[in-house]
Amino acid sequence: MVLRVAAAITLAWASLAHAKVCTESAANAADAMVDQLDSWDKVNITFTKYGHCDDGEIAEGNSEAIARLLVDHWQTLPQLGALIKRNPPLKAFVLRHIDTTLDTGDLDKITTLSTSSCPAGMGALCRELASAASHAEQ
Repeated sequence: MVLRVAAAITLAWASLAHAKVCTESAANAADAMVDQLDSWDKVNITFTKYGHCDDGEIAEGNSEAIARLLVDHWQTLPQLGALIKRNPPLKAFVLRHIDTTLDTGDLDKITTLSTSSCPAGMGALCRELASAASHAEQ
């Protein structure tokens, strides 16, 4: 059931992302934002403004930024949860960026944190994070 919901969210996000063309100026702006993604609020803003430009080098930068937030700032996960409640497609964006471009040590840490240090009330998101990290390692 969780996988079906995640797939539906991913498909919904993908159709929205393809509805808008990534211009050169938008791609440059998205690329410039990658190095500033040090909070879930900034990830949400970048996703909302530039999600349609999430490809190639920009996507890899987004993946690394999301990994850094999860691995190095796990205590901020409730902030991500609150943002997802207000902007549900953000969850698919975050999960999609737990991918094969990430260091296996980071993927292991995401799995460990998700399974052993999940904040109260965030069990569903933690399970999805652990699943995404596990799939990325295969």
